[in-house]
Amino acid sequence: MTTSVDGVPVFAAEGPPPLSAGLVFGVGRRDEAFVQGGVTHLVEHLVMRAVGRSAADANASVDMTATEFTVSGPPDRVAELLQAVCEALGDLPTADLAVEADVLRAEGGSVAPPAVALLLGELYGTSGVGLAAAGEPALRALGPDEVRAWAARFFTRANAALWLTGPVPDGLRLPLPEGVAPERPAQPRLSPRTPAWGQIPVEARVTVGAEVAQQPALNATLGVLRARLEDELRHRRGVAYSVEAHKVAVDESARVVVLTSDVRAGQEVLAAQLAWRELDRLAEQGPTEAELDRERAEVASYLDDPRSGLEEARAAAHAAVTGIPAARSADLRADVAEVTADAVRQVAGTVRDGALLLVPQDVEPAGTGLGRLPAWSEWTVTGRAFERRRLGGAPKGAQLVVGEEGATLLLGEDRRITVRFADAAGLVRQGPGEWLLVGHDGFTLPLAEDDWRDGAEAVALVTAAVPAERQVVDDDAVDDGVLLLRAPAHRVKEAVAYQRYGARLLSNGEWTVVVPDDGRSPESVADDLSAVLSRSTTGLVLRRSHVELGYVLMRGGKQVDRHQWGVTTGDPALLARATERPEDRLASLLLLEGSHDEVVGHAVEALGLPPEVPGLLHGRQPPGTERVEGLGFRGGARASMRGDFVAPAGTGGVVDRWLRNSRTRPGWYRAANVLCALVSAAIIWLLVTVRELDGGAGEAVVWVLAVSGLASGLWEARPPGRQDPAGETAADREASPTG
Repeated sequence: MTTSVDGVPVFAAEGPPPLSAGLVFGVGRRDEAFVQGGVTHLVEHLVMRAVGRSAADANASVDMTATEFTVSGPPDRVAELLQAVCEALGDLPTADLAVEADVLRAEGGSVAPPAVALLLGELYGTSGVGLAAAGEPALRALGPDEVRAWAARFFTRANAALWLTGPVPDGLRLPLPEGVAPERPAQPRLSPRTPAWGQIPVEARVTVGAEVAQQPALNATLGVLRARLEDELRHRRGVAYSVEAHKVAVDESARVVVLTSDVRAGQEVLAAQLAWRELDRLAEQGPTEAELDRERAEVASYLDDPRSGLEEARAAAHAAVTGIPAARSADLRADVAEVTADAVRQVAGTVRDGALLLVPQDVEPAGTGLGRLPAWSEWTVTGRAFERRRLGGAPKGAQLVVGEEGATLLLGEDRRITVRFADAAGLVRQGPGEWLLVGHDGFTLPLAEDDWRDGAEAVALVTAAVPAERQVVDDDAVDDGVLLLRAPAHRVKEAVAYQRYGARLLSNGEWTVVVPDDGRSPESVADDLSAVLSRSTTGLVLRRSHVELGYVLMRGGKQVDRHQWGVTTGDPALLARATERPEDRLASLLLLEGSHDEVVGHAVEALGLPPEVPGLLHGRQPPGTERVEGLGFRGGARASMRGDFVAPAGTGGVVDRWLRNSRTRPGWYRAANVLCALVSAAIIWLLVTVRELDGGAGEAVVWVLAVSGLASGLWEARPPGRQDPAGETAADREASPTG
């Protein structure tokens, strides 16, 4: 029976109580882009969170082509829950978005078994159904606006259908938003040369599959193949437990049929040979009449089961929103009744001609006569070549080429990985200075600044070429948190100048906030800067998530303590010694209860942190930060010798005051240096003319001091640099963020 409710088509079938229903939407993994992977699943989780626990048995799922909300129970409860689902979709609550993103990360779900998903990736890359093989790299990057926009686009009455196992409940309402049915582009295909074999990172499993057109004999062919392989692997040889058959809808007319079997370790080659042998035999000889009779009997048994009506209604609802036709019971009976051995043989031949045989890594299916799937890209871009850094992670002889069209990683001989920028599915930052360039053909090119000479420039070329909307941060990238160093800004500026990356600084005199340009982890930055500052420098990394707030206490770039409010308590004595604060006050701070904002406010006051820290923890960049360029060791050393990093007037100790004088060189200072140069010259004259000295280490020290004094005195006796009306020298302007 077919009817409609609020413009949503309803497909009803008779079934035993309790009433079961499924609200189906035509959106699944195939509709997403690589960089927004999981957005559909995230919408489903947010809706179920909003609906909450119910007396009815409710669930939801996302597969390749559709999203489905199911419920079973009394009719009034079914109607109530379906209406709640629709209302949540109309005004999607996103307050708990971060929580549900983490739930999905923990779930680690997939729309297909791993081996099946990887076979789809070999056929279709990272587009459409090929996304089954791709991960969901950046769930935490999906913001409220993006998730709501996705719901508004796909979860509408024009893209919905309902199935029921009984009459429509009284008072049922489906208040879904208005919308239009989505238009889907044609499924891109990689079209590898087949038949072929390849390796996948799935242990102890052998898989064979191919794309074929939907046709009446397809189900019987798949059934016969599964039975034959199970007889060989399990019942005859005992090397497998379960052989599975899958049929994946690609579009209106194409299907991917897959046979996959677990295999006892060490028997993978045998299983691959048998899988290929049985497929080839069926393509050459066709099935026996007994095998066809068994397929007919299984279909008849399924259709005679009263529950098959429910599956037919459900299939009709899915077909209405996905555009993928569903076979009716009458069609299935007619197909299996009329199937012939010759029809099965022809379908098996088509499967064989387009087949991919996939085995675990380090396994080669000898004896099948198949060619291997290409493991490397066929072409290389032209452009700027970057040589490997000797102490980097790139293998010996490797070279990175970045050009206008794309990037190529050359690993020697014919081994290369190339991704064109026009075909880039995404650029994923995996950590400090580390990226992964993902192509639509499934090839992935790792980029790490430390692997190549001028690696930062190589990464900059790639990030500039890939559109910003395709660049995301991996959920597992460790680069969050606010770094504070208990050191004055001028000393931190000097430490940053010695690095190969720049940073923005914010200081209140005691603490300096460091925000590195490339988003590398605060711990690694603290370690880098402490090597220049001092190995006794105190660092504090504050982190805040939707659930937790805590800090990491560091000394000289190394962790000495850790604290999470309400979870694990740090040592107040360590924090007190590092910050020179009263221990009893800090002990109270660590035991403080309240909202994150309240705790952070107390921490700012108790530790004397800059007042901008709460905003930084919320992801806001405050005004007034000072940009410091990373100059590398040589550039940083030259800047230090120029006196570019001096304490402001009226602050600092004797060394800071001397450095300020070396920068402005007042008259008395220049005169003192002239005197120093004269004394040093006199000492050198004595060393040259007086021969009674006994030589040795003592004379060498005198020589070094005298020459150094002469050079320093002459250098510092120069006139000061030209100053502007505000008293700022040219060096000041060069070191300023606007200079």
